[in-house]
Amino acid sequence: MNSQGIALLITMILLGTMIATALSVAVLVTGETGITRLVDDSVLALFAADAGAEKMFYVCSGKIPYPSPANFTVNNLGNGARYEVHIDDDGLEPWTDSCNDTRVVSTGSYNTAQRSFEVSY
Repeated sequence: MNSQGIALLITMILLGTMIATALSVAVLVTGETGITRLVDDSVLALFAADAGAEKMFYVCSGKIPYPSPANFTVNNLGNGARYEVHIDDDGLEPWTDSCNDTRVVSTGSYNTAQRSFEVSY
């Protein structure tokens, strides 16, 4: 056999293997970047939901007035996140009944991610 032909064949196989490896790494990195973005959105949605639940804790402690209407939405927390608070207080007036038997569902959202907290007290 021709030694130059064998060297060319081995070179082509090595180059093909290196290109395939590089493309595989590129696909993995691109996918991981998308997953990281989703995790970031999820964390911001979780923090927004927490902000809604914390607001209701302040309401029940009497530090801020009870919102009207009871179910409300805050559309921009400064970072683009938002939260919705739904209150089920069984017809009680939380500002006079110390928020007893109250269930609060706070849902935070950011981009396509949504996370919720349900708090009963």
